[in-house]
Amino acid sequence: MAKQVSCDCGFMVRTESEDELVRHVQLHAKDIHQMEVPREKALEMARTVESTVTV
Repeated sequence: MAKQVSCDCGFMVRTESEDELVRHVQLHAKDIHQMEVPREKALEMARTVESTVTV
């Protein structure tokens, strides 16, 4: 199962890798919102979703 984080600004990331999810959430928060998000907070924000494949 994948995990997904959505931001009020429209940003969304969905991945099966927790490390990748955390990295993208942290980069987004820092670059767009000038915020630091600890790993634990990024994972708390995530919800489990079904994996999707786009071709």
